Amino acid sequence: MKHKLFFAAGLLGAALAVPAHAHHAQAPFFDQSRETEIEGVVTRFDFRNPHPILYVDVTNENGEVVNWQIQFGNATNLRRRGWHKDIIEPGERISARGHPSWNPGTHGMQGARVVKEDGSVLGAPVED
Repeated sequence: MKHKLFFAAGLLGAALAVPAHAHHAQAPFFDQSRETEIEGVVTRFDFRNPHPILYVDVTNENGEVVNWQIQFGNATNLRRRGWHKDIIEPGERISARGHPSWNPGTHGMQGARVVKEDGSVLGAPVED
């Protein structure tokens, strides 16, 4: 009986010692069923975890400049795909296509495919 108790306690301890992998879902924040496209000028690129964010000034149909935020997967996975903090510089013109924010009145997207003015494509995996 003691051996079974020690064995059970050992299994429980081993199970608790394994780190859990958890990540928040994107669906509550971004509409995965739709895509939107923008064109504008990069104002800032924060290449950091948990999610790099690209800030882009977009001129809307009324001639007003609106700042968009494009959220990407985690920086570690993007780095493995060749991304780095200087891959996009302020002042660059880009176009981006991605999943828009659910929140009315906000200007954000996630999982964007970014095309730089020189035609180079920076894809962002949505699944990160």
